[in-house]
Amino acid sequence: MYKIASLLFLILISSMSVNSVFAQEISGQKISITTDNTAYEEGDVITVTGSIEKIIPGTPIILQLFIERTQVDVAQIDVSNQGDFSTTFVASGPLWSNDGDVSIRASYGTMFAETNFTFFSQVKEDTFLLNQEVEIPNEGTFDVPYTMKGGTVQSILLNQENLGLDININTTSDGSITLELNRNYIDSIKPDGTNEDFIIIVYNLQVNEPVQTEFLDLESTDESRVIQIPIKSGDNLIQIIGTFVIPEFGTITQFVLIIAILSIIIITTKTKFRLNNF
Repeated sequence: MYKIASLLFLILISSMSVNSVFAQEISGQKISITTDNTAYEEGDVITVTGSIEKIIPGTPIILQLFIERTQVDVAQIDVSNQGDFSTTFVASGPLWSNDGDVSIRASYGTMFAETNFTFFSQVKEDTFLLNQEVEIPNEGTFDVPYTMKGGTVQSILLNQENLGLDININTTSDGSITLELNRNYIDSIKPDGTNEDFIIIVYNLQVNEPVQTEFLDLESTDESRVIQIPIKSGDNLIQIIGTFVIPEFGTITQFVLIIAILSIIIITTKTKFRLNNF
């Protein structure tokens, strides 16, 4: 009976020691987790990477994605010997139906970490959610239909010196703005009447110098052009520069057009170019 009691006591002590060692392994544990963007649309691939300061051999990390309280995806990921992990999710499926903030919760042993991003469900290309009124000096106003993801439009102003528009925005995450530009009020055309690319300059509160950015020319008709401009968190001003803006001061001659283009070149040579993954 004494031997049995002694054996049970040793087992109890051993188990307490194991638990103590396990607790020491994760004591002060640091888990970092990040995504390759701060905003995604339906169908986008979300790349999640991270690292663990102290690994527990053979223990995977569990990643759970939540929109509000609904779990939309989950994965169990192996951790490398260096403590790194990486995986991808696709923002697609019946649970990815509403716009909102998505949280990624990482669980490793008894430790947790979390990061967030913004999700936007797809909007039909021919659907614009909002209109922004633009004032024409002494001549009235016109509307610019638009859809913005990742922020809000504060105002749109005519910039006659740049032959374009200044769009003041407030951004909450990466995203995009899609605008329908009526050719009667703003356009960018070559001398032969065909489309010329707009020049898009973006200012960011966290960057000292503006950048020229890529954009998508989604649709072009005789009446309007639809363009999509990517935005980054912190962007506060978008300049759309063309070759014509209302009010019109007569037909732009070839000489005046050259001067306008040279002025734009001077502006853009002082900027960096922002590449975007469309």
